[in-house]
Amino acid sequence: MKKVLDLLIHLEDHKHDGLGRLFLDPEDERELRRSLREYLGPKVTVKAAAVEGQRLRVRVELPDFQAESDNLVRLARDLSGRARPGAALGQLEEALRIFPLNGAALKGLGRACYRRGDFAGASGFFVRANEVLREDGEALKALGMIALNEGREPSALAYYERAAAANPKDDAARDALEQLRERMTRKFRTPDGSPEPPRRPR
Repeated sequence: MKKVLDLLIHLEDHKHDGLGRLFLDPEDERELRRSLREYLGPKVTVKAAAVEGQRLRVRVELPDFQAESDNLVRLARDLSGRARPGAALGQLEEALRIFPLNGAALKGLGRACYRRGDFAGASGFFVRANEVLREDGEALKALGMIALNEGREPSALAYYERAAAANPKDDAARDALEQLRERMTRKFRTPDGSPEPPRRPR
């Protein structure tokens, strides 16, 4: 059995890696597929891909072990609730090994990296989770927090805007977005007191 998934990849999440180059030359289909295979791993087969402005839509196929993977994620949650984080982490890693596009497992591993201060690792997991889940509010908020911790306020603003758009009922995302907007307005005021446009996200 095979599982078919549609992924949504954003340019702003890949400005500094190989995938970012795909947006510069979207007509090179061979390079597009090669880069996607390298990014997604050997278990994932790219069936179709198309660049649409700042987004890349990708249809993929992989062995359907999602149910087994989901069971491991549930076991990981149970172990975490019983204060066994090491065992929970092992179950999440196994869940991802058998089904590498499990959004819940990706977010769980992202949270684990974040807790130990590995922001680069956390960012990688949350970006992939967001691509699998096609704009997930939790993953986007996490990416916003990581950007803030790294001093990348314009990028944080973009992530919180996406989080609020993905889940308009998320009061926490809206509050964080408004606070960040106010903070950036104060920070980027010119000497005469007028607002200065924020820099483009890095």
